[in-house]
Amino acid sequence: METRDIEKILAEYDRWKANTSEDHSEQLYLDSLMADDRELYDSFYREIEFGTSGLRGIMGLGPNRMNRYVVTRATRGLADYLNEINPEGAKVIISYDTRNHSREFARVSAQILREMGIDSKMFRKPTPVPVLSYAIRKENADMGIMITASHNPKIYNGYKVYNSQGHQIVGDEAKVIMTKIHAWDYFDVPKEEFEPHYLPKEVSDAFLDSTVELIQDSLREIQGDSDKNIKIVYTPLNGTGRDFVLEALKRRAFTNVITVQSQEMPDGNFPTCPVPNPEKIAAYNEAFYTLDQEEGDIIIATDPDCDRVGVAMYFDGVKRILTGNQIGILLFDFLCSNLSNVKDKFAMRSIVSTALFDKIAGEHGVNVIKTLTGFKYMGKVMSGIESSGDINRFLFAFEESNGYLFNKDIRDKDGIGGALLIAEMAAYYKVIGTSLPEKLDEIYNYHGQYHDKTENYVFQGAEGRDIMEGIMTYFRDNIKGFLGGIEILEKIDYLKEEDDLKEDILEFKLRDHGIFIIRPSGTEPKLKAYFFGNRDTRKLESEVGNIIDMFRPK
Repeated sequence: METRDIEKILAEYDRWKANTSEDHSEQLYLDSLMADDRELYDSFYREIEFGTSGLRGIMGLGPNRMNRYVVTRATRGLADYLNEINPEGAKVIISYDTRNHSREFARVSAQILREMGIDSKMFRKPTPVPVLSYAIRKENADMGIMITASHNPKIYNGYKVYNSQGHQIVGDEAKVIMTKIHAWDYFDVPKEEFEPHYLPKEVSDAFLDSTVELIQDSLREIQGDSDKNIKIVYTPLNGTGRDFVLEALKRRAFTNVITVQSQEMPDGNFPTCPVPNPEKIAAYNEAFYTLDQEEGDIIIATDPDCDRVGVAMYFDGVKRILTGNQIGILLFDFLCSNLSNVKDKFAMRSIVSTALFDKIAGEHGVNVIKTLTGFKYMGKVMSGIESSGDINRFLFAFEESNGYLFNKDIRDKDGIGGALLIAEMAAYYKVIGTSLPEKLDEIYNYHGQYHDKTENYVFQGAEGRDIMEGIMTYFRDNIKGFLGGIEILEKIDYLKEEDDLKEDILEFKLRDHGIFIIRPSGTEPKLKAYFFGNRDTRKLESEVGNIIDMFRPK
């Protein structure tokens, strides 16, 4: 580290020390950083970037940490932007998950907005992402804020910004808001007592009505062919999903539902699942214990902000967790096979999700729209289609990281609707004597075996950020001709796209229908690599892993 960098970091540290002097606990925390050079550097070497996913980072003090000062500054910049685009008076709806400090950050946001002349309303309790997306549209709000770090470990929190259409902001809007944020200091924090305005319970009830009625109407033809007595073990992973998922299941007559007690109540420390992510096997340990005790049929899990949903069960006596791609394939096939008039409807998937989806769509005459990674892009497409009057043609959307959407009135992934749809599907297949893994094998046998694998390569801190940039540059500039012994037919660099939807993503199309995609995560300190093909991809995975290992510190 150069001397000027140290001087800059220490000067900013001293400024934070001076401006937090009234809070004894914050002073002690800042004092502790002086004994940890790496943590001090990582907390102060840069500001958390405000991007299309808003803010996300480790909680703590400093400009590169999530705290009330960073939230205050971001909200003042957002308020400036709103007052500029809607000087007659804007409305913002705020939701938050069960993480530590989430309610505090939500209240700070509501207070700043009110102080700056904007009508702000909060949910009274931790509330899922899809409910916020629905509420923004129902209440004709100008924007929404979701305080969450989704499925990340307990040390993280975040600040997502939604537009009036109910999806996260996309493209240049984030850059404009970021410019407004930079005009403010961190320490313009209000000090008077404050009581937020709350949304009425009827908004959440209307969301549940919309979800349940849509599934009820859509699956009307198979109502009598489902075993609603299927024994479901449900875990909200200490998050926001419990009341909403249980109520949705109850309304659809699923009465044999057991909740995992150790993960039932809101708890930002996630004591039994350090990484509360339904993609990971460790998140299901408690649920499998409950499944054993209760002799249940299936596990359904939602993450803390309840926009992702996962499925697990025993199959041939072995614990089986379905991947996000596998769940997406099963749900899409279930809908296409059992709903009437799906022909000429449209479905969506992200570019990093399995292309087997396209084969199923072609079999049933469904049009597929592919988007960049993230439901914000799908939400943008849906809003454009809605403006043309064709939104009733929407059927289903999914991405491989356990995100699914069936409700055309929502513009983000929906763990509540996804959980209910999974329960309906499992109940239907139980009646005809098959399981989800058996049905998946049937799909593979019909359409052809299709391999998909996602690998995550973690790089923490400032050093990790530089390493990931170096890896992406290497793949961008040096990988040509062959990869893993397979000929490269085409390389697509999404940073070179000409519209405002550029992303740091590289896609390699390979011989024999193989695809390799690599990108840095927008929300976590890791690179994500995706491998697809109709043949074994292990050699390809090995070569990619070896390239990435070259960049790790020795």
